[in-house]
Amino acid sequence: MRAVYYERKGPAPRVLVLGELPDPQPGPGEVRVKLHFSGINPTDTKLRGGWDGSMEMPFPRVIPHQDGAGVIDAVGPGVPRSRIGERVWIYEAQRGRAFGTAAGFVAIPSENAVTLPESASFETGACLGIAGMTAHRCLFQDGGIQGQAVLVAGGAGAVGHAAIQLAKWGGARVATTVSRPSSTARRRTPPQGSGSSRGGWASTAWWKSPSRRTSSSTARC
Repeated sequence: MRAVYYERKGPAPRVLVLGELPDPQPGPGEVRVKLHFSGINPTDTKLRGGWDGSMEMPFPRVIPHQDGAGVIDAVGPGVPRSRIGERVWIYEAQRGRAFGTAAGFVAIPSENAVTLPESASFETGACLGIAGMTAHRCLFQDGGIQGQAVLVAGGAGAVGHAAIQLAKWGGARVATTVSRPSSTARRRTPPQGSGSSRGGWASTAWWKSPSRRTSSSTARC
């Protein structure tokens, strides 16, 4: 299979390699997914770059990326063969493991491959892992949010984008902040299926402020 990998930490142009590696085989309790999309998160680049001060490799070779989406094409012992052919989204593929989703195939625990509805694209599925789960936990860790007011800071980002949709789905009134005019423009159109309306807008030219400490562009979704 084709894969992107690194054998030492550092800047992407210096350490990332595109090459051919053996196809992974699913072990007990695992499925193998033929990947259509790989999702990249800040932690993927930070770990590769040694942001924590450690340049020691956790494994001799690492295929990065935790999230992705594709189709199960093989299963290991203990996994029903009925899962073969199932469309799935993937989370934490590389957590505690050497090989993630920046490859043609990945073998992961069966529970880390979640059914992806036919109505959702593989591209959307690859964005559901860390970002979507983080948004869900932030919103619903302490229970339901029906009728509550929720402020999503950074609504144009991956976590913020998911949080807006999940909060509306949960019955909350949602407001969000963004940091750039281009981000404000993106938030003018509600995400498909979010159930949100355009609502009202209050926007000031925060980027012209000398301090630039906070965003003062606000959208009511």
